[in-house]
Amino acid sequence: MPASRCRLDPAQRTGPTACPFTTLYWDFLLQHEPSLAKNRRIVMQLRSLKRLTAEEKKAIQDHAAKVREAWPAKTK
Repeated sequence: MPASRCRLDPAQRTGPTACPFTTLYWDFLLQHEPSLAKNRRIVMQLRSLKRLTAEEKKAIQDHAAKVREAWPAKTK
């Protein structure tokens, strides 16, 4: 489905209309920031991460936890 037809907003990191992939992307950066800092290709993303306030980072982590809880688990 094209992004223009999706009810979720990929520009939103948190909230009811936030795209879960965006939320999980930012949460991944937060979780792996120390090891990712060694990769020159991801410097711009980490700079954006550093601009976030502590409250914004916490909101991303909390929302990511909710997304993971709601995501259907794959089993064998």
